[in-house]
Amino acid sequence: MEGTLLNGRYRLVELIGSGGMALVYKGVDTLLHRPVAIKILREAYASDPAFLARFQREARSAAQLDHPNIVTVYDVGQDGNLHYIVMEYVDGEDLKSIIRREGRLSVDRAVDIAIQIAAGVGHAHKMGIIHCDIKPQNILITRDGLVKVTDFGIARALSESGLTDPEVVWGSPTYFSPEQAAGERPVPASDVYSIGVVLYEMLAGVPPFRAEKPTALALMHLREEPPPLSVYNPRVPSQLEWIVRKLLAKEPSARYRTAEQLAIALQEYRDRMMQATGVYVPPGVRPSPPRPGIPSRPEGAPPPPSRAGVPPRREPTGPAQPAAIPEERGTDWLTWILGAIATIAVIGLIPLWALVYQAWSRSERYAPPAPTTPTATVALVPVPNVQGRRWEEARELLEAAGLRFVLEEQKGAVAPEGTVVRQEPPPGERVPAGTEVRLFVAGKPQEIEIPALVNVRSDLARSALEQAGFQVVEQVVWSTEPISNVLAQEPPPGARLPVGSVVTLTVSGGTAAPIPLQVNLGNIILLEQAEVLQARVRPGEVFAVSLRWRPLTTISTRYVVFIHLIGPDGRLIAQEDIEPLRGTRPTNTWVPQMPLWDPHQVTLPPDAPLGTYQVRTGMYPVGEPANRLVVVDPGLTSVEFNSILVARIEVRP
Repeated sequence: MEGTLLNGRYRLVELIGSGGMALVYKGVDTLLHRPVAIKILREAYASDPAFLARFQREARSAAQLDHPNIVTVYDVGQDGNLHYIVMEYVDGEDLKSIIRREGRLSVDRAVDIAIQIAAGVGHAHKMGIIHCDIKPQNILITRDGLVKVTDFGIARALSESGLTDPEVVWGSPTYFSPEQAAGERPVPASDVYSIGVVLYEMLAGVPPFRAEKPTALALMHLREEPPPLSVYNPRVPSQLEWIVRKLLAKEPSARYRTAEQLAIALQEYRDRMMQATGVYVPPGVRPSPPRPGIPSRPEGAPPPPSRAGVPPRREPTGPAQPAAIPEERGTDWLTWILGAIATIAVIGLIPLWALVYQAWSRSERYAPPAPTTPTATVALVPVPNVQGRRWEEARELLEAAGLRFVLEEQKGAVAPEGTVVRQEPPPGERVPAGTEVRLFVAGKPQEIEIPALVNVRSDLARSALEQAGFQVVEQVVWSTEPISNVLAQEPPPGARLPVGSVVTLTVSGGTAAPIPLQVNLGNIILLEQAEVLQARVRPGEVFAVSLRWRPLTTISTRYVVFIHLIGPDGRLIAQEDIEPLRGTRPTNTWVPQMPLWDPHQVTLPPDAPLGTYQVRTGMYPVGEPANRLVVVDPGLTSVEFNSILVARIEVRP
C-alpha cells in the first residue's frame, strides 16, 4: 500500500508496524507537510459496523487528549474500505525493543520512564478514558528520553465489539489486570496494575508472570504472587519494591486508584532518594549526580575561610614604633615578699607533681584497653497477614510480632463490619520492630435502593451503579436485542443492598456472541457452546448453527447429531440428522479433550408457520434414532427427552 494517498491528503510511505487489528504506516500529511503515523484497520474488523462505531468514538475521545506523554491523535477518517487514524509520528523505539536489547534497566531510568507513563495515563484518567492495553509495545521513547503512550481507547473498542474470531487473541495477557483476566470491565486501577507489570519488567528484565498459554497467564494474574524483584535485581531499593508490590495487588482497591496518584507516589519516592544522597533538586530540574569526593558549591559563592569562624590574620601597617622604656622607680618590697612566697609554694609542690607523674605513667603502661561498644542493629520482623480477620484478632497478631497498628475505615468495602480488608505494609514485608501497620477495616455498610436498569445501555447502567458504590458484574449473552442492552439484573429493581455489594447485569452481546451450554452427554461428550448468527429467518431459507463438542474420553461408537426446529405450536417443522462435521470425522475417531466445531444447516419449508422456534440438538448411535445419548447434566440450558435447547429464533416473512 506504499504510495497510497488517503482522501487526497495522507500519503503512505512505508510499513513500520503490524498487529492483529491494524497496520501502521509512516506517512506524510501533504497539507501540513509533516510526518505522521497512520494506523489502518484490517479488513476483518473494518467490515464490522458495531466495532467501527466504537472504534471511531473511542478514537475521537483519544484525540481530545493533550499531554506531552501521550501520542497525539490528529485525525480519524475513511477512504473507501480503509478506516484509519492519523497520529503524531514519534522518532524513537518502543520500550519492549529497548528491554529486549538491554535487559533490565537502571533503577533511576526505570522510575523516570514509569513516572512519564503514569503522568500521561493519569491525564487520560482525568478525562474519563481508560487505556485498557498498557504494555511496553505501546510505550514509545524518543531519542532524548521523552516517553509517549499510544493506542488510547482502541483496546476498549476492541473488547466491546463482540468479535469472536478464534484466530485472534484479544488483549495482552502478560500485562492485563486480574479483573481483566476475569472478564470484568476495566477501571483506572486496571491501568495502574499494567503500569506495575511494565515497571517490574524494566527492573527485572522479565515480566512478573510468564507462560505459553494465555489461559495460564490469566490464572497467574488472578491467583499467584510475582517473584520478589530482588530475585532478579538485588539493586532495587526496598521502598521501590514495596511500591511495585502495591501496584500488583490483586484487588483494585489496594492499588493506587488512578495513574495520577501513582505518578505522585513515584515522584515523591525519587525526591526522597535524592534527598537521602544529598542532592539538591531545584523545582523543575532533573539533576545529575555529584562527582564523588568533590563537594558542590553554588556558582559565584566566595571560597571558604581557612579556619572556620576565624577571620584571616591582618598584619599591622604604617611605620614601626620604637620600644617603650619603663620609668625607673625605687625598690618594690611588696613584690619581693610575694615572689618569695610563690617560690616556696612551687618547691613544695614538686614532690606532689612527681607522684602524679609516676601514677599517670603506670596507668598508661598497664591500663587495660577500653571496652568497645557493639554496633547497634535494627531488628526486622515480617508483617503477619491479617487481611480477612476481625480487627481485634489482627491487633493480637501484630502486637505479638512487635508491631503497632492504626485503624482506618475502608468505605464501600464488601466485607462484614470490623473485618480487615487491606493492610499497609503488605503481608510478608520485613520491617523494623515497632513499625506502625495501617489496617483498613470495613465499616457499617450503607443500604441503597437498586434502580431499574433493564433496556438501559450497559455502560450507562454500570456507571450509575459504580457511582452509587456498587460492584458490577456483567454476563454477556447471545441475544436478538441490541448489543450492550441490559436484559436482566440481579437483584431486581427496588431491592436495598449495602454499598459495595455486587449487582449482576445480563447484557446482550448480539447474535455474534457464543451461546454457552456445557451439557454433558453420557459422560463421554461435552457440548460446550453453540453459535447462531441468524436470529431471524424466513420460510424457505436455510438456518445455520455451529456446535462445539469436546470428547471426555475415547469413543467407540459412531453417533449422529440431530438438529430439530420446533415450531410455535410444538410440532417438528424441519430437521437435519447427520454425523458430525459433514460426515468426514465420525465420533469414533475423535481425540479426548480436543474441541471440534460441528456446522449444520437446516432448510425451512416454504410454508413454515411464522412465530418463535426452538432450536434443539442431541446425539444417537448411527441407525438408532430412538436411542438418544442420555444427558447427565443439562449445564446452562434445559433438556427434554435428551433433546437440548440451543436457542430460540424468529421465523418472519
